[in-house]
Amino acid sequence: MSMERLNKDLKSFTGNVLCIGVTDQKIIRQLMKNSKISLYSIDRNPHKGLFSRNKKAKLNGSQKINMKKLRKKFKKKSVDYIVCNLNEIYDYFKYFLYDSVYINRKKLYLYGSSKYIDSKVLAKRFERYHAKTFVETIGEEFLIIIHNEKSFGSFWKAKWYLLVDTFHNLGDMISQALIS
Repeated sequence: MSMERLNKDLKSFTGNVLCIGVTDQKIIRQLMKNSKISLYSIDRNPHKGLFSRNKKAKLNGSQKINMKKLRKKFKKKSVDYIVCNLNEIYDYFKYFLYDSVYINRKKLYLYGSSKYIDSKVLAKRFERYHAKTFVETIGEEFLIIIHNEKSFGSFWKAKWYLLVDTFHNLGDMISQALIS
């Protein structure tokens, strides 16, 4: 049901659309059919090795950008819609959170598998920036729709939330290690 909702919403997109980590062929075909959009696609390469991560991603297949610096590539409120596979960028989500609020003008669609991700906690993190959220979960899959029309944030507020989220994630990792 959640992917059906996403496919139905894709038909009504107009303007700039940024896809991050989208590999589902139905979504890609639906976006390619729509002539009212200009599409930007960011694909991450797999990890290089055990201790090194590939921090660069490719924008539209050629230009390399750093996942932590989306804010420098896209200006304030320049992207109308963002469609993101959260499982592909989860290790950069804490940076993507405040960057997406900064660059997104209308709606942000996050989808993925809720095996390791709590969708309700993620929705609450976006609500801190005064964004309206809608969460739909079916089995292990989820879809989060964030309305960023009235969202705002400041530089210091984003840094504070980044610090709070880092300590929260560190506490979760310690508790998981103690349990297992």
